[in-house]
Amino acid sequence: MSPSLEVFLGVLSGLLGLGYLYRPDLIERMNAVLRDYLLNDAYIALERKKWGTFLLLLSFIFLYMGRSSFCP
Repeated sequence: MSPSLEVFLGVLSGLLGLGYLYRPDLIERMNAVLRDYLLNDAYIALERKKWGTFLLLLSFIFLYMGRSSFCP
């Protein structure tokens, strides 16, 4: 994977993780659009903290991988 893509995925995962933790109303709006295809309302409401934590950890992994690829 290219370093730029890893940094982009890290930033995207970080924003989603922070959204899940601090602004669940924005996530619920996105969920309204994607509800029929990917997400389930009950699952999102019950698993909000787990998903937020997972996405933040994923963000740190991608950011680390991207940064280590830029600066060997």
